[in-house]
Amino acid sequence: MTSWKAIDGPGWHEHAKTPVVDGKYVDRETGEIRTAEPHSAEYLGPPAVDIIIQAIHADVTQCVYRASRQYPMEALLHNIMRVVKERNLEVDSIMATTYAIRITLAGNVTTVDMFSAVADEMSNGVFDLKE
Repeated sequence: MTSWKAIDGPGWHEHAKTPVVDGKYVDRETGEIRTAEPHSAEYLGPPAVDIIIQAIHADVTQCVYRASRQYPMEALLHNIMRVVKERNLEVDSIMATTYAIRITLAGNVTTVDMFSAVADEMSNGVFDLKE
């Protein structure tokens, strides 16, 4: 069984697109090790999972939610499908790989507020999962 605990992983340098470890990163162009600026932006990369949630109902097509979570894909997908089941949501499509989950919701997510609540629960409910 896959662990549902958070994965400890590095941040990724915003411009160099490489992991930052102990405040340093490898400049891929020169091969030298550089010190990351104290206020440089970092984002979660592998092993974090990228989550994109969108809907195709005409009233919410402008809504797209994106987040990265440092949990195994299986735990995140389990939580997303739990929300689908509990809220009786229609799914147009879903794709899940080791480092990415994309879900497109169909007709019964009809307001921006509903989309926001669903997306929040799908991406943040993982923090409450028990193994």
